[in-house]
Amino acid sequence: MKKILLSLLCIVSLLGSVAAQDANNPIDPAPTFGLWNRFYSNDQSRLQFLANVTKGKWFYRFTMEYEFNYQDPSYRWFVYDGEPQKEKSHFNSTNFLVARLFQSKNGQHQYGVGAVVSYFHGRNFAGGVNFVSVSKVGTWKFITLTTLQAGNEIFTMEFQPGIYHDFPNGWYFRSHPRMLFNFETGFHEVPFGAGIGKIFSGQKPVVNLFFEPQYDVRNSVPMLYMGGKLLF
Repeated sequence: MKKILLSLLCIVSLLGSVAAQDANNPIDPAPTFGLWNRFYSNDQSRLQFLANVTKGKWFYRFTMEYEFNYQDPSYRWFVYDGEPQKEKSHFNSTNFLVARLFQSKNGQHQYGVGAVVSYFHGRNFAGGVNFVSVSKVGTWKFITLTTLQAGNEIFTMEFQPGIYHDFPNGWYFRSHPRMLFNFETGFHEVPFGAGIGKIFSGQKPVVNLFFEPQYDVRNSVPMLYMGGKLLF
């Protein structure tokens, strides 16, 4: 884990001269580090680390996720692949994504398609395809990320639809849920919500902080999504 983080820091230091253009655009060429947490009521939280960068016509994204559980291990949140986890808090998953980017003639719409590979729960690998897109309509921005993966006892989909609206002084409105579908176990997460964020861009790195309450309509669970990222 430490070696991976040190390697990513070296990459960012080498690419740090790239200027940030859009702090809410995942395809922005600026190297980006993100750290955020999803709180599932009082039962669980998932801390996710993310690093991404765009070089030319290629978008690269790396994530790691660690899970903290606050209930008895027999609680339903602990069930993965049909088996309870032994640890109350544990490594959850990591993945690497690469996408070939395309752009509309007016430059307002970008999208990419590519491959993704993941390692789930310290036991199984999976691989598949991804689709990313960013569309700008005035001060509104529409973002999507979709992955579909399969492996040994794994068949999952992740869908992240995002809507953003910019306000003066770095403030913005956001609604960007992360929907997860496990077709092997039948356990799905379908949250919806809305929140606010603030971009501090007076100097490098650009700092982007956000706070977004959500509600999982599939499991009737209130959630809180919050965190921040740095653009170099």
